[in-house]
Parts: sequence; structure tokens; C-alpha cells
Amino acid sequence: MSSDRTQWLLVALVFLAGLLAAAQFGKIALTLPEVARTFARPLTGVSVLVSLVGLVGLAFGAMAGGVAAGFGPGRTFLGGLVLGGVLSLVQVMPMPFWAFAATRVVEGMSHLALVVGGPPLMAAAASDRDRPLVMGLWALFFGGSLAISAQVFPAILGTGGLALLFGLHGAAMLVLAAVLWRRVPRIPRQAVSLDPVATHAAIYSHLRRVAPALGFVCYTFLFVASVAILPEALSRPSLAFVLPLITLTTTLAGGALCRRFRPDAVVAAGFAGTALGLGGAALGLPGAVEAALAFMGLIPGASFAAIPALNDTPQDRALATGAIAQLGNLGTVSGTPVLALVWVQWGTTTLICSAAASACAGLAIALWTGRRLAGGRIDAGTRPR
Repeated sequence: MSSDRTQWLLVALVFLAGLLAAAQFGKIALTLPEVARTFARPLTGVSVLVSLVGLVGLAFGAMAGGVAAGFGPGRTFLGGLVLGGVLSLVQVMPMPFWAFAATRVVEGMSHLALVVGGPPLMAAAASDRDRPLVMGLWALFFGGSLAISAQVFPAILGTGGLALLFGLHGAAMLVLAAVLWRRVPRIPRQAVSLDPVATHAAIYSHLRRVAPALGFVCYTFLFVASVAILPEALSRPSLAFVLPLITLTTTLAGGALCRRFRPDAVVAAGFAGTALGLGGAALGLPGAVEAALAFMGLIPGASFAAIPALNDTPQDRALATGAIAQLGNLGTVSGTPVLALVWVQWGTTTLICSAAASACAGLAIALWTGRRLAGGRIDAGTRPR
């Protein structure tokens, strides 16, 4: 599916929905003290509410891609918005902790529908020239949402507490679903397979579908752990604010660079720069950590740009996005505990060297996939078979 002109209004609306999808994480992760007080539990006792959404993505990311390929990204995306909006409004009501946790599990399905439906919609709304830039924009949805949420949540909580926050989030999702209802294209339905073996085989047996996710999993493994651990490990608390901003700045550049360079080459450059920056940090060079995160930011933009660059149809793009959802959550769930354990057991230098080694692994994967797919030109119009 291709467009002669980019539908910027549709792109903006879908991106706004992506911000609300990321807020499904942020509305708990950024309000844990309030959530703990609401349920009269310690922070550790409510932190599972954050990971439940990610665990659903890890378990069912590929299946969600298969469902989106059958029903179409448009229907899947709208369904995720409506379901997410209803669940946020339900969460306004007082309920026991187990019931709230159950709503978070279902909310994980809503989140999956949004993150597997969004990229194919963005790709279809963009022209061939603008598509890499548009996909780089989508890659900003998670970090951008958390940055915005961190600014606006305190005022909302101060005015009406968690009930107002959840209510506004749910209302915004439902209003946006109504606005998008006639704007989102629907493609003809295809058969939907709920066989997990067949669905995973349909994704992971085709390199062009799984290649974007292979770099992305190494990125998520590194990024969340770097932002969570490095500020304390290096005794530089300000990095907790600076590093995400640096990465956000270069994520859009990662997509834009794919206008001129192959996505796998941009991903490889991102990992190479990350490894070199972390190597400099291990040697104590000033600015090395910031440089590492700047290069790291290229990776998600290029990874999402690779989805339409390697896959022509909305169905293939939905399957590829399912792989990104699944493997991305694998990296998110595993990166912080693994690297935190390395830091606690063997110290900061070993932590940084381990992170650099992970970046080198990502570089090797990017170079390998690039060679495997080099039988044809990889861009928005032509790709290897």
C-alpha cells in the first residue's frame, strides 16, 4: 500500500493515539506512590501493575500481529483505542487490588492492539519519500509520552487524584477513537489464525518480517537498563533526566536517515556508536555516556522504518510489528534485572563493559541481517524476496 502524498493529519492522530497507548504504562509507572496508598500496599507490592502490560506483550505480541494481519491494522487499532478507553474509565471506580490487576491484564491486550496496529497505519498514510521519517516519528511515542506525562501528571493528581487521571485518559482514548473512526482505512479481512505455532512460524521463518525486531530487542535491553541504572552507577543523578531527552532527539533522526541509507545500516551505525561511547565511558572519558545514548537513539527510528522498507502489504507489516512488540518487551523485561545484577555483583566498569558487549551483539545482528537481505535493494519500493 502506497500513498502519493503524506496524510499528515492522519499521521498526527495515530501518533497521538500512540502517546495515549504509552500512557497505559506511564499512568501507573509515574504514579506508583499514589497507587500504593490507594491499595494500602508497599511500592514493591504494586509495581507488578507496571510489568503486567509488558508481560502480556511478551507472551502475545506475535499473536497480536497475526490478529492485526487478519482483521487489518485499522480495525485492530480502533478496537485497542475503544477497549483501552473503557478500561481506564472502569479503573476510576473503587475496586480490590486483584480486580484492578485483572483490568491491567486486559489493558495489556489493548496496548498490544495499538502498538501492532499503529506502525502499519502510519506507513500506509505516508508517501514513499516521507515514510522513513514518519516511522521515526512513531518510534518517539513511548519516550515522548513518558516525558509529557512526567510534566502534566502532577497537576492532574493534585486536582483530582488517580480517578481524574484515569478518567481523562479513558475519555481521551474514546474521543480519539470517534475522531479516527471514519479516517482509518479498513482493508479486506483475511482468515485469522489463533494457532500460536503457526503464527510464530509465519513471523519468525521470514527474515524480512523479523529483521526489524532483531535490532529492536537489543535496543530495549540496553535503553531501559541504561536510563534506570547508569545515573546511580556513575553517581550522576542528572543523567536520569538528560539521557532520555538525548535519545528522543536522535530517534527521529534515525528514521530520517533511512531516507538515504538502508535501515539495517543505520541500526548498525547506532549500535557501533553506542559500543564506542560505552567504551569511552569505561575509560572515564567526559561526554561518552551522552554520546552512547545519542547513537542508541538512532536504533528505534531505523528499526520502525525497516518495517515498511522490508514489507509491502499491511498484513506483512502487522506481522513484523508483532515481532517488534514481542521481542521489544523481552528486552524491556530482561535488560534491567540482568544488568543490575552485573552491577551489584561486579561493579560499574563491568556493567558498562557488559552493556558495550550487548551493543556489539546488536551490531553483529544488524550486519548479518543486512548481508542476508542484500540480494535486493531495501527501500520503500523494492526489497529482496
